[in-house]
Amino acid sequence: MSKTVLTSLAILKVNWDRLGIDYVENFIPFVIECARTSSDNVISLPTMQQMVSDKFGLRLPLNTLRMIIIRATKRGYFRRDSGVIYKVQEKCEALDFRRTKDAVENTYSRVITRLRQYANDLHGRSWSNIDAEKAILDFLGDNSLSLLFDLTEGRRRDSPSEGGRFLVASFVEQAHGSDPALLDDLELLARGNLIANAMYLPDSGGIKKQFRNTFVYFDTSVIAYAAGFAGPNRAAPCQELMELLVQYGARLRCFKETRTELQGILDACAARLRTGQLRHAYGPTIEYFVESGKNASDLELMCARLPAKLRAMRIEVVDRPSFDEFEYQIDEKGFEDHLEQSIGYSNPKAREHDVNCISAIARRRRGRESRDVEECRALFVTTNSALARATRKFFQGEAPQGAVALAVTDYALANLLWLKDPAIAPDLPRKRLIADAYAAMRPPTSLWKAYLTQIALLEESGKVTTEEYLLLRHSLSAKAALMDLTDGKEGAFTEGTVTEVLEVAKEKLRADLRAQVEAEKQRRYQVEEELQCKQEELHNRDEELLAQRQRLRGMAGRIAIIARRTLLIVSCPLLVIGVLLTFPWSFPALPSFWETYVTPGLLLLVLSLMLGNLIFGATLRSLGNRFEFRVAALMTRVFFRLFGLPEKIDQDP
Repeated sequence: MSKTVLTSLAILKVNWDRLGIDYVENFIPFVIECARTSSDNVISLPTMQQMVSDKFGLRLPLNTLRMIIIRATKRGYFRRDSGVIYKVQEKCEALDFRRTKDAVENTYSRVITRLRQYANDLHGRSWSNIDAEKAILDFLGDNSLSLLFDLTEGRRRDSPSEGGRFLVASFVEQAHGSDPALLDDLELLARGNLIANAMYLPDSGGIKKQFRNTFVYFDTSVIAYAAGFAGPNRAAPCQELMELLVQYGARLRCFKETRTELQGILDACAARLRTGQLRHAYGPTIEYFVESGKNASDLELMCARLPAKLRAMRIEVVDRPSFDEFEYQIDEKGFEDHLEQSIGYSNPKAREHDVNCISAIARRRRGRESRDVEECRALFVTTNSALARATRKFFQGEAPQGAVALAVTDYALANLLWLKDPAIAPDLPRKRLIADAYAAMRPPTSLWKAYLTQIALLEESGKVTTEEYLLLRHSLSAKAALMDLTDGKEGAFTEGTVTEVLEVAKEKLRADLRAQVEAEKQRRYQVEEELQCKQEELHNRDEELLAQRQRLRGMAGRIAIIARRTLLIVSCPLLVIGVLLTFPWSFPALPSFWETYVTPGLLLLVLSLMLGNLIFGATLRSLGNRFEFRVAALMTRVFFRLFGLPEKIDQDP
């Protein structure tokens, strides 16, 4: 049983069971450390890929690097703003990767110095640093695990009888007896050696499972990106994916409708460039053509060369399978409605293309489900994460748990393939590998005890093969990778160099500002329209109120006129009688109350009118007019109160 595989499997199982972290998690500290030491605050995929390669000797694919950056962002080491990822310097500094790495390297150098001194003083051997390093690494390669068990259980083992391993073993034996500090250093190196083996399993060969009779069909955007129609930064991840697929024996295809759609895109871009209609030209393809100075004839040539380009990319163009050839079919109308609700297409032809492609994939599978992409028969690959999620959601109820979806993103598929054979040991000194690996994981003592317990259990259970370890590593990481995809954040930050990312960010900010200004204008127009409507409503209400008040005033005026006329009709005979009573005429006998009240009252009325006329010029007519005015005012107030109207308003004439 390989101790390296045994240890790697134990570390993998404990990390997953206790911490819920997978193999990919080991590489997050490398990316954070590169970001910490970078002079740029912006995280750029190609720049970060080069930094990880230069600093740690690791060549991480762009899609895998994207997944790692997304995880680091979720943990707060980076932040996303306007489609750009920025580092959070304080959080990156808190990881303390550099100090841990330096401490391990210093420990390594200290042990080498002590070993050289021990070999020279007690055994008469003048070892160089290279000799001492080779001896200690040979010893750790075979004895790291046993050394840790011995230290945990407080026991010693017999030393080899001869050779360099004997010398190192006796060196360790001496540390057991008289130098606890040196023993702690040796324990640290043993741990680092095991962690390095777990991270860079030597000569693993990966999981050899190949694609069997499985066709991978690409969406229009994947082909456009891989062909370089959207610039080199978008081309690289798709090209890496296609290379991985070819390595694993997949057969690359696209439907004729997809090729036609791509040709239509190139024709539309050429028409825009030819006519200069670029004001509302959006999208990665047309934007790249404009920025790179392409003209209409260049795009016409690209369109003519497209069949040859597809052959060079090893993509075969095929017809969609007929319904007669493959009887299994999906509810296309229901799926189309689901896509429209989930995504909302501005172009109905694009929705029709997606439905036709997914339906063709389902017919190719004939209703059979698979848990492995290598055996699923047909797979649709797209850069549209919304399409992949909507497809999975629509068909998830019918598919068994863990079954490969009809459509996946290029990002998801690339990571699943990389996880089959993820890491090749960097071509760096073992001292660097041990220090890097230990600084990346830094397991506490409690976790080391769990590792050793799990190793003991695996030893007792029997043989553990490299393939079993690789399968578990791939399975756990694949599940975690797919979980990363469910929120659709994999395409949420801009690709390119730092300068290009910043330029895109500036353009997005400008676009956001333009959108905000436009939204503010629309809001202002809406408020003005609402205000105008309110003013019209108020005006109409005031007009109606004025009309109602005028009607009530008219009624009050008519009542006052009647009252005045009645007053005049009654007053005139009384005045005539009063005037006649002033003459010394003899009248027939009248009732006593007439003599007592009526006659004096009539005479007083006549006298009042005469005096009022002489002094104030008052006439019976003017008095009637005043009476009419007062009656009208009184009745107006009565009517206003009766109908709940204000007695005065500003608009009153």
